[in-house]
Amino acid sequence: MPPLVAATQLGFLCDARKRFVVDAAAFPGAAPESFEVQDLALVDSETLGEWENWKAVHRGRLDVHRGPMGDHLVGEFTALARPGCYRVMLPGAAGWSHPFVVSDGAFSRIPPLALDFVHAQRCGAFEDALRGPCHLDDGLRSDTGEPVDVSGGWHDAGDLRKWMATTPLPVLGFFALRDRLGFARNHWREKHFEDDALSEAAWGVRWVLKMQDPATGLFWEDVGGGGDARALPGTRWWVDNHAGCVADNAGNVFTDNRPASGDERQVRVQYNPIAQYVAVALLADAGDRFRTAAPALARQSRDSALACWRSMEGRAADAFHRWTSVRSWRLLAALRLHDRGVVAEAAVTALVTGLLDVQDGRGFFWMDADRRDPYRGIVHAAQPAIALCSFIERDFEHPLVDRAREALELLWDGYVAPLTAANPYGIVPYGLYAEPRTAGDVYHEFAPGLWYRFFMPEHAPERVNHGLSSHWTSWAHALGMMGRVLERREFRDAAFDQLAWLTGANPLGVSMVSGVGVRTAAPYSRFLGPQPGGFMLGPRGTADDTAWADTEGRLAWNSGEYWMPPLANTLMALAELLPPGTAPASRRLGVPA
Repeated sequence: MPPLVAATQLGFLCDARKRFVVDAAAFPGAAPESFEVQDLALVDSETLGEWENWKAVHRGRLDVHRGPMGDHLVGEFTALARPGCYRVMLPGAAGWSHPFVVSDGAFSRIPPLALDFVHAQRCGAFEDALRGPCHLDDGLRSDTGEPVDVSGGWHDAGDLRKWMATTPLPVLGFFALRDRLGFARNHWREKHFEDDALSEAAWGVRWVLKMQDPATGLFWEDVGGGGDARALPGTRWWVDNHAGCVADNAGNVFTDNRPASGDERQVRVQYNPIAQYVAVALLADAGDRFRTAAPALARQSRDSALACWRSMEGRAADAFHRWTSVRSWRLLAALRLHDRGVVAEAAVTALVTGLLDVQDGRGFFWMDADRRDPYRGIVHAAQPAIALCSFIERDFEHPLVDRAREALELLWDGYVAPLTAANPYGIVPYGLYAEPRTAGDVYHEFAPGLWYRFFMPEHAPERVNHGLSSHWTSWAHALGMMGRVLERREFRDAAFDQLAWLTGANPLGVSMVSGVGVRTAAPYSRFLGPQPGGFMLGPRGTADDTAWADTEGRLAWNSGEYWMPPLANTLMALAELLPPGTAPASRRLGVPA
């Protein structure tokens, strides 16, 4: 059974807002009105054979929250800033939380844990104590059957497939950690690198370079992504800005590592615009980050980014470039190339204007330039905000900076703030709909002509309903950036709420990160097994828009599958939210009581 008190099982920074949630339905009679926070390092009294009696160091009142999720009790103990290991206790031991820490180092184990997880997902000429080299024979072009060397990279999505739009995203997370927090370590001592994060990023970048078609400069979509055998009427390759939604498991296998033996996996060569701009962005960054440690790789990365950008200039008028997600990623790529003198100021201005043009006056963004369907993104949920923040911080004197700031303030006031206030956990719901689009699913009215769900609909014709950890962590990244760029603490508080939801502050009382917290959901990893540091898809929605995750070991992919996007988004969020360097001793565990 989940604990009655839902709180993060990871922890809080010392000066962060600190909250927990209790489902009022657990108390059909008189609900508790107060709570206490106990310091697990301090024992009031103890008797052999009895429970420990930990000292209460903070007491507070519970507030009632009523909304579409039902009635809940919310407690806040922000004033408790002393580093320590704590839990929340309700009166008469009617309920309690799992332990959590208060420390400016509360999140310090996440980056190395994530780094080790990504390292363990290496594909190609890599082996460790668990497994040997794999997929050395990747792969065959889907159009001509011609063999191409795309070995390397990382396994993704709880299995063995490799996707250009999502699998390399940890590279951006590793760069952000190093740039903003100074994160570095040197356990592996790999050639040319004195930092494991840069070494791991280089492993991913080398695979990205292999995925570029030398004839066109464009990047192929995936390796081993599978065929379309499970496509049915109503299903689509693209669902809410995410590709691959009908791919089957045809390529989700180990191979014999021998080229031309007949079991090589397919390399899908079709055009994915988001994959192009993800590649340009991370390769442009790689061109800077590897200049000293691996100058040849840096030059190759820069040349590859430029080749793709030039090729995409000929496609900038296609239908995909009406999409808000594509406009956001194109702006992110253009800003990096503008820094290097490749993209002109006028081109950046046009891209920013194009993105601002797809924002509604009520705050939210539209899915595309047609302005008929509000924006939703399974992976790139907050990409418009991330792109605008990146623009603002790069060019404070640009004439559009004020408009971009106003757009972010409007996004918060008209969209994020009211929707996070509509639930006790403070999560950003999946998104808005112009009308309830599926029969049998509960939708909540947001405003005249606008509806929302916290989770994906169960009965959508696309038959895609899985957990939204990539959505919540994308918002954590965006809100962290907004808090820094616009200097608004409430944005940072909301960013931490998204991470708290995935680390235990949810109705199921489970962490969705393997190795983090007391109680986790069941991971879906059927080739390499459970792995510490793996970020699962997260709670998915039921028809009545409540959270569900596999807590029984059913191996349900739609909640437990490991995926690179939430891991990468979390690293980028932490790069925005955490203080750089090592926190003072007074703000870490070990301070005398």
